[in-house]
Amino acid sequence: MARDMGARVRDWFNGGDPQGRRKVAAWARGYDDRRPEGYTFGMMGPALGLSLLAAVLYPLTKGYGSVVALALAAFLLLGRQMIERQVAADVSDLVEAERQYGRTRNPEYLDFAELRAAGMLEDNKMLTAPTRQWLGEKVEWARREKARTEERAAAGATQAARPGAGSKTEPGPLAGGSGQAGQDALTEQDAQAPGDGAHDTAEEAL
Repeated sequence: MARDMGARVRDWFNGGDPQGRRKVAAWARGYDDRRPEGYTFGMMGPALGLSLLAAVLYPLTKGYGSVVALALAAFLLLGRQMIERQVAADVSDLVEAERQYGRTRNPEYLDFAELRAAGMLEDNKMLTAPTRQWLGEKVEWARREKARTEERAAAGATQAARPGAGSKTEPGPLAGGSGQAGQDALTEQDAQAPGDGAHDTAEEAL
């Protein structure tokens, strides 16, 4: 029976499960199988080391040293799990902000993405290299889109500030143009202005 168990374990490592070695390595690092590299560094290795230390300290310290070592191991695992969940939530918010910006073109999503990604890079020291690279790309994307938005706004303001084409003024009825309206206006002026003959007649009467 022990031989069969050993054969199964050996087969599992050597091809019984094609992903056996990767799964063991992921378990040792504390990474999720669905996301092999994780968002943060795994604490399974240090926790395993503390567990072994607890086994060594048990006969030497009558169990007190083991309790301390195991408590530290649990603290590392729980702390890493909390940080991983928080980073996962922040990453989900960044992805949603990018999607909403593509749908609405609201620049507030760019401000949110830039501030959140830059803050994560500055505050969280447990982020893995791929996570830091992804966040850096989000910061660059937000700044690039903001620059494009400002360029489009400046171009629109310049276009609006340009003087429009000169409007053509139509000649009035007194401009000497042809047409019935011009002739009527001239006739009306002649009727209103006193003629020279009428002025001479008035002088003779005096």
